[in-house]
Amino acid sequence: MKRLLVGVALLLCAKLQALELAPLSQVRLQGGPLLAAQQTNLRYLLALEPERLLAPLKREAGLPLASPSYGNWENTGLDGHMLGHYLSALALMLATTDDPLIRQRLDLVLNELVKIQQAHGNGYLGGVPGSKALWQQIQQGKIDADFFSLNKSWVPFYNIHKTFAGLRDVLIHTGDARAKSLLSQFGQWLQQLTKDLTEAQLQQLLLTEHGGMNEVLADMSVLLQDPAYLTLAERFTERRIVEPLLAHKDQLTGLHANTQIPKIVGIARLAQLTGRTDYLKAAQYFFDLVVKERTVVIGGNSVREHFHDKNDFSPMLNEVEGPETCNSYNMMKLALLLYLQTQELRYLDYYERTLLNHILASQHPHHGGLVYFTPMRPQHYRVYSKVDQSMWCCVGSGIESHSKHGEAIYSLDPDYVAVNLLAPSSLLSPPLQLTQFSDFPDNSQSRIRIDADSRATLKIRHPGWVAAGQLKVRRNGQVLAVQSQPRQYLTLSGPWKQGDRIEIDWPMQLSLEMMPKQPDYYAVLYGPLALAKKSQPFAGERLQLMGDDSRMGHIASGQSCPLSAAPLHIGDPQGFLRSIRPVTSQPLQFQTGALTGGPATLLPFFRLHDSRYQLYFQQLSAEQAQAQQQAQRKADAAAGRLAAATLDKVFPGEQQPESDHFYQGEQSEAGVNSNRHWRHSRGWFSYQLATQGETSALLQLDYYGLDQNRQFEVWIDEQKLADVSLSGTGQADWYSVDYPIPAEWLQGKTSFRLKFVAKPGHIAGGIYGVRLLKAPRSD
Repeated sequence: MKRLLVGVALLLCAKLQALELAPLSQVRLQGGPLLAAQQTNLRYLLALEPERLLAPLKREAGLPLASPSYGNWENTGLDGHMLGHYLSALALMLATTDDPLIRQRLDLVLNELVKIQQAHGNGYLGGVPGSKALWQQIQQGKIDADFFSLNKSWVPFYNIHKTFAGLRDVLIHTGDARAKSLLSQFGQWLQQLTKDLTEAQLQQLLLTEHGGMNEVLADMSVLLQDPAYLTLAERFTERRIVEPLLAHKDQLTGLHANTQIPKIVGIARLAQLTGRTDYLKAAQYFFDLVVKERTVVIGGNSVREHFHDKNDFSPMLNEVEGPETCNSYNMMKLALLLYLQTQELRYLDYYERTLLNHILASQHPHHGGLVYFTPMRPQHYRVYSKVDQSMWCCVGSGIESHSKHGEAIYSLDPDYVAVNLLAPSSLLSPPLQLTQFSDFPDNSQSRIRIDADSRATLKIRHPGWVAAGQLKVRRNGQVLAVQSQPRQYLTLSGPWKQGDRIEIDWPMQLSLEMMPKQPDYYAVLYGPLALAKKSQPFAGERLQLMGDDSRMGHIASGQSCPLSAAPLHIGDPQGFLRSIRPVTSQPLQFQTGALTGGPATLLPFFRLHDSRYQLYFQQLSAEQAQAQQQAQRKADAAAGRLAAATLDKVFPGEQQPESDHFYQGEQSEAGVNSNRHWRHSRGWFSYQLATQGETSALLQLDYYGLDQNRQFEVWIDEQKLADVSLSGTGQADWYSVDYPIPAEWLQGKTSFRLKFVAKPGHIAGGIYGVRLLKAPRSD
């Protein structure tokens, strides 16, 4: 406990505002879904093998390996990123449980990291493949940066950011001297690496995804009491992203979402440490752009990891790669930083909504597998990680999320304690020790017991989902007049005696929430809980619910149900709402007979697993229904034919699709044109495409009509498929060209490398879409 308090003290010395979150070490969960998720995650952490996570770092240090590295992302370029997440998760779990097995794991990892750092001799800690040569190039100012490729290495700063963040979290939550030494030496290595880089060179480097480097460096300035890290945090703040936000300009459409969110977490942290109000306002503006204009009912955002056009949410319904869990993890971090600086409770409303509906729903309640994409497409499903195979980014952030469920339940300053979340738990530290009893969300009543005499004030959050005048409070049996409004605190003054009690009723109401910019699609909420319908559209279907070690194993790539076949409501939205009735024998279950297809049961989304599901329901008037359904069936049929013929596809310029297809390139650039991503090159770029054993195939490429005078070659492995000369259509539109592939070129292959090579003085591309199709049958 002493080490925990030392670590907390190190962090608290930096605060400029009195308001702080209660330290994890002083909060204990006592029951409910948060405790269940924490315990499931603890088992997941213990099932991971530390030596396999350490293997990439030992390899780069030239040390013998006790075990081979994990596969998947851990041996295809992002080697070692999971070790950083694991450090954070262990530190958070130790703070919140003091579990001896977790302590043993943390000791083992820290001791091995000391050996690794000593072997390097320069402070470095990382598993980035080819580390020595890569960092020498960077130090010399030789920088070739793309969105996710830096000197042909897959997001190396994103990778080592996880190790920096892990050591920071260990230091904050345990005060461990080894973590402080490791972090200090690693930081000195980074200072030496970047000291001779010009601002232009560093900004060029920051084009590549680099995680929350500015945030962790800001934290290091406090933890290591060295203002040089605050200066370095400013240098690691990407002007290309921040400057439009400072000017309150929305330029998010098309950007890779989770590349940007940690950068804004960083400027929010810098605002907290420096008092820069312009950074705070920019972070608030970004938060509103995402939450108010690009977020769905579960609190998540993005399609295929990118911010879609805020005026068009149709990709949320059409695509199976819906909100990414990492995005919500980072948006929740941002929400808490903004809450602490502004004390606006709307940030806690978002935090609560996202915690209950996205984060909890992203963990399987039994085996603990974690989810990458949560599709909003009606009647699709989720894929869960396997502990020994799936090493996705959302597994890393997931093991952190479910290790810190006590982080926002309470906040405090020297004079008061605020109860922010309805969760059975105890707060062990002054100024007010208490225990919160609740069966939430199954029961919307709670009780708070005061566990020690105190003169402090108690504040209770009035959430946005409880209407004005509906919150009921009794103090030692006496009914109080509640003056608070939604998104305000109810204030109860001391003094308090041990054993005093407060009883609270939090009425939960059914409501509908429209999908933004999709006025005919609605989700159902009960209080803060998103309700969903379990779906079984295909008789006898066996879904592949567990991911594997393939690069795209995190995607629920099974058959998509036609949108025209999804249950919908014909009539007005309020009629749908009135039709929903509680099932009296089953807490938090509801039934409606107002959907096509017959009676339906709705239940909290976080409790619906191993199944297809539906969160959004279309609502049509009787006049609209026939025409729109007919048009949708036609569109579904065309989409179904295309999907059946597709062997593989790439979305050029989009980070994860390109990474999953092992993108390579030189002198290549990517961007967005009218919400469509593209890639081109003055040299070359390539992808690895899967044939699925087919030999009769054609390559379909999408071009833009105004691209002219561009000449390049298309290669399949070592053979040239086509010479391309783009003359354009003269129109600002897109068109497709099919290139048949000789069958003998694909014989005996499961994949091939597709390469675009610019002719001298020309540009290869832009390529807006790549699709490998089964060749149409001649009969």
